Amino acid sequence: MKYFNLLFLSFLCTTVIAQDWSSIPVPADAGNGKTWELQENVSDDFNYTFDAVNSRSNFGNGKWYNFYHNTWDGPGTTYWKYQNVAVKDGSLVINTSRWDQSNQSNPWNGNSPKMGKPNNGVNSGCVTSNAKVQYPVYVESAISVANIDLASCFWLLSPDDTQEIDIIENYGGVDGFKHLTHISHHSFIRSPFHDYQPRDWNSWWPDSRVNTSYGWGDWAWNNGDRRYLRLGVYWKTPFHFEYYIDGDLVRVMYHNAIATLMNGTWEYTYYNQIHPAGTQDSYGNNIGGQPVNLSNGYSAVTNYAYSSEFEFATLQAASNASNGYNVIDPGEYQNGNGFTKEMDIIINVESQSWLVSYGKTPTDASLANPAKNAMEVDWVRVYKPVNGGTPTPPVSVSGVSISPTSLSLETGDTGNLTGQVIPSNADVQTMTFTSNNDAVATVNQSGLVTAIAEGTAVITATTTDGGFTATSTITVSTTGTTPPPSGETLVIEAEDFARTSGTFNDGFVPYGANKISGTGINWVNSGDYVEFDVNATAGTYEVSYSISTPSNNAAISLSANGTSAGSTPVPNNGSWDNYSDLDAGFTIVLSEGSNVIRATASGSNNWQWNLDKITLTAVEGEQTIPVTGVSVNPGNLTLEINETGNLTGQVSPANADDQTMTFTSNNTSVATVTSSGVVTAIAEGTAIITATTTDGGFTATSNITVNATDEGPGTGNPAETIVIEAEDFIATGGTYNDGNVPFGVNKANNIGINWVNSEDYADYEINVTGAGTYDIQYMISTPTNGDTRIQLQIDGAAVSTDNVANNGQWDDYQALNGSSVQLSEGTHTVRVYAIGDATWQWNLDKITLTPQSSSSRIAAEVTRNDMYVFPNPTRGQVNISGISTGDYTFTIYNMNGVQVHSENAYFSIKKTIDISTLSSGIYFIKVAGKEGSYNARILVK
Repeated sequence: MKYFNLLFLSFLCTTVIAQDWSSIPVPADAGNGKTWELQENVSDDFNYTFDAVNSRSNFGNGKWYNFYHNTWDGPGTTYWKYQNVAVKDGSLVINTSRWDQSNQSNPWNGNSPKMGKPNNGVNSGCVTSNAKVQYPVYVESAISVANIDLASCFWLLSPDDTQEIDIIENYGGVDGFKHLTHISHHSFIRSPFHDYQPRDWNSWWPDSRVNTSYGWGDWAWNNGDRRYLRLGVYWKTPFHFEYYIDGDLVRVMYHNAIATLMNGTWEYTYYNQIHPAGTQDSYGNNIGGQPVNLSNGYSAVTNYAYSSEFEFATLQAASNASNGYNVIDPGEYQNGNGFTKEMDIIINVESQSWLVSYGKTPTDASLANPAKNAMEVDWVRVYKPVNGGTPTPPVSVSGVSISPTSLSLETGDTGNLTGQVIPSNADVQTMTFTSNNDAVATVNQSGLVTAIAEGTAVITATTTDGGFTATSTITVSTTGTTPPPSGETLVIEAEDFARTSGTFNDGFVPYGANKISGTGINWVNSGDYVEFDVNATAGTYEVSYSISTPSNNAAISLSANGTSAGSTPVPNNGSWDNYSDLDAGFTIVLSEGSNVIRATASGSNNWQWNLDKITLTAVEGEQTIPVTGVSVNPGNLTLEINETGNLTGQVSPANADDQTMTFTSNNTSVATVTSSGVVTAIAEGTAIITATTTDGGFTATSNITVNATDEGPGTGNPAETIVIEAEDFIATGGTYNDGNVPFGVNKANNIGINWVNSEDYADYEINVTGAGTYDIQYMISTPTNGDTRIQLQIDGAAVSTDNVANNGQWDDYQALNGSSVQLSEGTHTVRVYAIGDATWQWNLDKITLTPQSSSSRIAAEVTRNDMYVFPNPTRGQVNISGISTGDYTFTIYNMNGVQVHSENAYFSIKKTIDISTLSSGIYFIKVAGKEGSYNARILVK
């Protein structure tokens, strides 16, 4: 008999007899008045012998056969063979070997080698159940994965290959992935081919028993004393999946939201956006209806809430508060029905194409090594819920509410309605949404309203239990709005927030603010925020708060639709509940229809304030947002004679109406500057470049140092940009055991480093081909508030220490400019050091060292004063004039240097570029042709 570890919630282990699963309770809840019934026709303890055969055969008393459920013989460079399946010593065994085109077992594959790689082919086995399963059903297996560069898989698939639930995809020996378990599913359209699967970061599940050096393959092999991992899925409804590992619930997919247990904390998320139908990516793949991904390939999600234990009510609230995108099938590839079809159980090992493309393919030695080349399955059990449990009294629905009760949209816009049954613990939580006027506004079953044409419509929510109804009136206007009437007031009661979160566990509300019905919010810590969904007339509003605090160093910040409006200190009035009015001292700009307004506790004191309400009062007509300051980056710039460098000015606030400024030099004999900030080094010495705003005359400066051309010792090789990929470190260390990498950072191959704690470091070695001054830039991301800093050390000396701002994500990498450093030719050691005090610091993609002398390579592209770009600031489109007639390439880059638009066109008199897809921010336009090159900076509002 074999043994395996059953991991309890306390993470203590006990040993149980693997074959006797009757002593192991089904971890999922069968439901009120239900009990679990074993499905004998698809359950198997494999306590018999089935010898490998070279033909398709049934085994296990007809429960299984030794191939896939159609004639396909595997993905990537996989060749499924009958004889790679056996049952022996109480386990189903799927082994692997090297494929030889001229010496194959059945089924014979006489075609060209898959992926054009004859030396990468892998013989493997695949097992399919003869009987099928269908929701509601719990399917679980005890699996010992292969310790090799292949995927060990246990999954469900409909016979028409359109619905798939992956209970496990485990890459037991694949570096960079062997410490993770992939929990996923697929919704397919076969023609034209579409493939949706959840691509959020949390679909890769970590476990403290393994790490990047000791993966699941090592854990399972256990020096020959194999261990088995229990993996199960409760396919509860077409829109509700629950995943279990060793009896613990780790992930739930429910209608429009996802809950995942990550490193001891439950995270509740939903998708930010999906691609419109018909969208294709740059490779020609159909991605219409699929979530929009970040630059790292993972889907952009909103973190709705956190909890220490799973809370189904919180998951329901996240689904209701979502953007209306279903997480089971967001593109409705299954016609909006979710997962309903009968499915086969499939067990196999495979060489997936993406692994092969990344060079992750097993060696001949690994395929011949019995410690690596086999996956074993101890048992498979399947249960369905049936009547027979002890029922609890039913809780009937007695009513329903809908929020908001009125919604104003422009044609083409969308808005979200949230329905809530009464009481909140009623057994049946479902409802339907209908519109009485689809010609004006439609609604899907997630409450997402789409404005079709001008007019009004009434959306009705009807409960499944009892048929109770509630309505919301939708008003649709044509595109184009007028300013709000002067004095129009919006009162936002603090306790009516839609979402809350934070970073500090105060022991009462773990992460976020506490709601006091009829009063406001309290238990507010630094970094906590609340979000409100507010319908408004487009325009500018004055802001005031009804607020109270006995704390010093308290402040409140406000943003609308992701754009910060300002921060206001909250004076200490000696009481938590002596509410008084506080003028914010700034205005906020709202869009027509639905707006997301976030109030954040932005002071430094752990305990901040209590809030009663926020009042927004419309100001008359179109209002000007004045400039209040300006900054220049970089603050210091070193050049050699005849070199050029670029200064970037940014007015404050970022949404000020007048974004223009002038640049001047106090010493033009040393350095000159153009109106767009291009600095040219004239002679050795120093100069100060001053940026002066047109609105208000605010100034900021940059110190320019010009050196004589370096003719010192060395090879004279030109300095070249150095890119240090964060995952390529040669050593790491630290002082904090985070449970994944005990002391140091974690390597995420082809991504960067993560699991970075305070005082963790990573070491690198670089070769500098040309001496010079190098600018430092990080691609970095963190959702952590508090003291998060990064320090770069070269040859043991700190050269740059920089604060890392909270951007709300672990994996939305953004550019952070550091200082500059003088480097000599040759080899140098580099250490990146998490120097902040916060326990969790940041994730890092790469470090770029750019020689300042590289600007000489664009000397021929210096800004030409005869090109005119207008309007600037702009929205929707930008015009170019003043350049010579001819053929040009028009290219636009964002602040990170990423190309966001490019086109070739013949220029005559004026060129108009459509920039309607660009988000607000600063961009650079480069125009290049035979007649010369031109550069300009634009601000997109």
